[in-house]
Amino acid sequence: MRHHSQANLGVNDSGMPDKHSTVNATGWAARIKRWRRNNRRRLNDLLTRLTGTPTPRRRPLATGTRRILVVRLNKRLGNILFLTPMLRTLAAGLPTARIDVLIQDARQAALLESLPGVGRIWVQQRGLWGLLGQLRTLRAQHYDLAIDPSGNSTSNRLAVALSGARQRMGFAGRSQWLRLTHAAPRPRSRHQAEQGVELLLDSVTGTDFQRLDTLAVFPDERAQAEASRHWRRALGDETTPVVGFFTAATGRKQMPADWWHRWQNALQTRLPGARLLQICPPGQTDSALPGAASVAIAELDVLAALLSRLQAFVAADSGPMHLAAAAGVPVVGLFRATQPARYAPLGHDCTSLTEPELDAERAAGAVVEAVVRPRRRGVA
Repeated sequence: MRHHSQANLGVNDSGMPDKHSTVNATGWAARIKRWRRNNRRRLNDLLTRLTGTPTPRRRPLATGTRRILVVRLNKRLGNILFLTPMLRTLAAGLPTARIDVLIQDARQAALLESLPGVGRIWVQQRGLWGLLGQLRTLRAQHYDLAIDPSGNSTSNRLAVALSGARQRMGFAGRSQWLRLTHAAPRPRSRHQAEQGVELLLDSVTGTDFQRLDTLAVFPDERAQAEASRHWRRALGDETTPVVGFFTAATGRKQMPADWWHRWQNALQTRLPGARLLQICPPGQTDSALPGAASVAIAELDVLAALLSRLQAFVAADSGPMHLAAAAGVPVVGLFRATQPARYAPLGHDCTSLTEPELDAERAAGAVVEAVVRPRRRGVA
């Protein structure tokens, strides 16, 4: 049985970024953020010159590489889901390896536990003594390889450096102060999920990695059964197409309320038999649209299982948007303040809309196309 430690790290119950997202930081908050970033960059530049890895290093993995630790210390649901293409590519290329993952939010562990090749999900402990105890435990695993899939996380680098792994993988660069044994050049893709796969392909020789680019989660039987109960409570024995939607994105990413009403009217005109199901953050159950059913689920693997039953899903750039794509649902992603090149939903038959196409009629048309198109099952 797989295990993970429990920790309450203060993210919101939906598993998405806090409402104080830095996407819209202004005034003093923006100045402080820039000051911290600039100082961190100067320190990184100095450490890189002294001990780091400014240039790529591509070489074979050591013989007998079996115990692998992937570090992603970030609370955002989307960033954890962005790990899944790399984890699946790694497992396919090293089928006898055990891949452990270190994350920050225990609620996200169930999304990774059922992936092929994944062993233990470690959750970062709180407090100095908790961290020191966890560090001793991690070092006792004698990892053969530790991986930092992010190019700009100081926390990831520290964890990799302290893990005791004999091989360390990450991105080379002028701010890469960690001494790496396997270092990829600057990624070609801007999307974090694709960057993780590029890290493997561009830093390792002699291993036949099969590139897997889509997000993926595989909820277990318990999650599927619980999702069925939520589905019946919200929709009964519904047999018509069900289209899900999520309105609660953060900051400027969120679409105005009147946009959603126009979208509902356009969809009902084009697809009159469809039912609407709003995915709400835990604690909120009232639908924003008249006649729409609603559901609020705190357990992310259960939410993924429920999302997989939808014919289509519509949301702005958010955790639920990426979770729906990982669950295999055709997603219409609405990009008002962020860029699809970096945050597009990576899944079969997913669509990203930006200005000037970001209108309710166009989004309704994309949903209709997704519903009538034969559904591709499975992931690749």
